[in-house]
Amino acid sequence: MKGQIMRVLLAFGTRPEIIKLGPVWQALRKRDGVAVDAFWSGQHLELAEGLLDLFDIEVTFNSGDSVMQQPGLGSKLGEMTRQIERALLNRRYDWIVVQGDTATATAAAMAGFLCRVPVAHVEAGLRTNDLQSPWPEEFNRRVITVASTLHFAPTARAAFNLRKENVPADCILEVGNTVVDALLYTRERLGPGYHPIQPGLSALPTDKKVVLATMHRRENIGEPMCSVLRALRTVGEDGDKIVVLPVHLNPAVRRQVLEILGDAPNVHLLPPLQYPDFVHLLSKAWCVVSDSGGVQEEAPALSKPVLVLRETTERPEAVEAGVAALVGMDTDAIVKAAGRLLDDDDAFKAMARGVSPYGDGHAAERIVDALLTRLGVRYVLAA
Repeated sequence: MKGQIMRVLLAFGTRPEIIKLGPVWQALRKRDGVAVDAFWSGQHLELAEGLLDLFDIEVTFNSGDSVMQQPGLGSKLGEMTRQIERALLNRRYDWIVVQGDTATATAAAMAGFLCRVPVAHVEAGLRTNDLQSPWPEEFNRRVITVASTLHFAPTARAAFNLRKENVPADCILEVGNTVVDALLYTRERLGPGYHPIQPGLSALPTDKKVVLATMHRRENIGEPMCSVLRALRTVGEDGDKIVVLPVHLNPAVRRQVLEILGDAPNVHLLPPLQYPDFVHLLSKAWCVVSDSGGVQEEAPALSKPVLVLRETTERPEAVEAGVAALVGMDTDAIVKAAGRLLDDDDAFKAMARGVSPYGDGHAAERIVDALLTRLGVRYVLAA
């Protein structure tokens, strides 16, 4: 690139990573003198459908299915690290940018550190302080922190967590969460006359409240997930609501969902949704029931109450703001929480008041400003 002053590699593998790095890609492409490449590990080949086009991402390095053919998490991580290292050695990079807590982010952070390419971590500082919950994401976050030079914390709580771990204060920037950027960008693109990609969305009843449910965490598979599914079945039996559940591709998840909800009244099972369809459905939802970290951030931005299907969360800001509630995975607790939103109008309004603690939609711009400002500077890592 003529007049190039900075070259950046974005590394991603999962659907949430593409969503959250999409705005960063767009912001980088708008800056003069910045060259940006993308490495895709292919963790979510099917779930990523349409996302690359949505954000106009051009993949430079594509792992195809070579990573997912590996038999275990360790071998997948090793193959990703090898491929990302090769990409870093192929060209001179000023930064490698990773997001969140995935295997791809962990591999990219390690490869960047070992190749002496500064690592910038988007969504840094999230913690439950329990290595087993969520597993292995909590472990991944800590590894990425140690390998990173610049830490983009989405909230003040996340920044505090990093300082508590002795990350230098001038290496931490509180920027908001890029998922809000992505959500607002996508909603604006949909417009009022949007026609869903998934035909099942257009066929949903319009005279009942929509409870949007999402489930995918591997630690919940088994009896915890069965307990949640039984609760969703009960919620659907009320008659004034419909439960809409896009079913994750994980075979174990699908098997449990079909066994318990396959014939449930007022429960609509859909294939995984492309992101524009998800945003469309979220905008129409009455409330959300989810074990997803990303959904805990997205729903408050659209004033949707969230019942969080976990015992702990690394995103406590929404709970503290009163727009989300930890309900765990007990059937009765979930049904009771959903019933309270239905029966107590004040309780519902309090959770749907639209106070989002995760940013204003300009996080990506702040991240790019910081990358350019810190260009060429090598910081001392946390001890």
